[in-house]
Amino acid sequence: MKTILSLACLIAGSMTAQADPILSSWFTENSGVLARVIQNGTNQTTPLTTWPSAGITNNNTGGAAQAVPAYADVQRIRYTATDVYINANGFASYTMGPWFTNGGGLFGFWPLARDYQVRITRSPAPAATKTRHPGGMIGMMVNGVAIYDLGDAFSFHQTANSPSVTGTDGMGATGDGWWSRDALAVEVVTFDPGFAHQPGNNGQYHYHAQPKALRYQLGDNVQATYNAATNTYTYTEDTSNLHHSPILGWAYDGYPIYGPYGYSSAMNAASPVTRMRTGFVLRNGQNGTQDLRVTGRVTMPNWAAAVFGIANPGNTNPVTLPDTQYGPTTTYQTTGPGGVTTYSLGRYCGDYDFLGDLGQTQSVGFDLDQYNGRNCVTPEFPGGTYAYFVTIDASGTTVFPHMLGKQYYGTPNAGNATTVPGTAVELINGGPNTQEVMHPPAVNASNGNVTLTWSSVEGGTYRLEVTNDLTTSWTTLNAAMPAAANATQTTTTEAGAALSTSKRFYRTTRTGTATYDPAYPGQ
Repeated sequence: MKTILSLACLIAGSMTAQADPILSSWFTENSGVLARVIQNGTNQTTPLTTWPSAGITNNNTGGAAQAVPAYADVQRIRYTATDVYINANGFASYTMGPWFTNGGGLFGFWPLARDYQVRITRSPAPAATKTRHPGGMIGMMVNGVAIYDLGDAFSFHQTANSPSVTGTDGMGATGDGWWSRDALAVEVVTFDPGFAHQPGNNGQYHYHAQPKALRYQLGDNVQATYNAATNTYTYTEDTSNLHHSPILGWAYDGYPIYGPYGYSSAMNAASPVTRMRTGFVLRNGQNGTQDLRVTGRVTMPNWAAAVFGIANPGNTNPVTLPDTQYGPTTTYQTTGPGGVTTYSLGRYCGDYDFLGDLGQTQSVGFDLDQYNGRNCVTPEFPGGTYAYFVTIDASGTTVFPHMLGKQYYGTPNAGNATTVPGTAVELINGGPNTQEVMHPPAVNASNGNVTLTWSSVEGGTYRLEVTNDLTTSWTTLNAAMPAAANATQTTTTEAGAALSTSKRFYRTTRTGTATYDPAYPGQ
């Protein structure tokens, strides 16, 4: 009786842990599948598990290449009472790529395995003073892929302001910082069909906006159309059976990121599901905004002034800038190696105003605050939580600020974890460490064929054995059977076996795993 009670307590404890959405929402079902990319037109019919291949120039810093395969999605989950620890390579299990330039040429950067070990708090809290996102990773999607801020690393650098503003977009310290670029305005041409790409300096595959292919994998009101000629998918919204979006990822302040659909009444789970409306609008003279096409970029909206540290003692909207911080006119053009660039409306974060600063009320004219979230109930949080939502328009096109605003709503309390506490509980250890399971055999009564299926790890080699009597030795049917490619299960058939004997027992053993890029340090 004591043993039974103890077992019941262990089961209850495990169920409680897994019921926490920050533990249960991670996408692990494809963790035993190798990541793949489509490189370009000549290779599109054959997704590759290593890259670059012959004839492909790789422009990552140092000439780095993905020389050995790596497993996809989240590989390992451990947790303590306060934190969850996630291990992943940063690769999606859908086929990544291809990536092209604005002119239709081949984009020269390829993703590289990152061997993440990330810690995220299980106890998020609103921040009294909001923190602007740093460069690089600000969260993780449930498939282990990095989330980046809505901006890229560039901002406008003014070289003169009289008689007109001149300059160019500069990276990092070479930009002035105030007119920070919207990544979607300039980088979307380099996104793959899954809506992600990678920088040239580290190969870190990441999202700035809605992860279209992941949304499809998670069943988030998305349909996919396959193009056999290019071996790629096109993703479009499917509102025929609209339901609340799933959790797509977690920000580094510990709050969830949902897809674009939530309850129309924030605290009423019985209210209809609807698309979440962003609170940001272009400064085009509508909705009470200035028209920057007329005035020029000589003011900054209140929300952006707070983000970029621009003094606003009168708390006015917009904030008048000193002429040394004017941005380029929306008709301004420069000519560079890539041709003529027009600094049109929508290029910079400061080109958008927030409706809450224009006298409108959240939940009436719009749904989401300046951080792109709201306090609400969701299927995973029936008691309520703060949650971010990705934002799209009625056609499914991403709209500013795409995923998160420029600041965290909560206190950032996450990032790389060099160590994991020894007391951490292991919830999942997948990928190459997956424990295989044999499924019940299927017998064809007419011909006696026995079909065997077991969960497998791509790159693994399996020995299949059989016996008619568990008291006798096992006979090898296949000493070196490779796992199925690009699949989580392997199937084989023994012909006529059920006609020759009334009993038959099978077992399979993984005898080896091909060389792979480790999913986490020390594996």
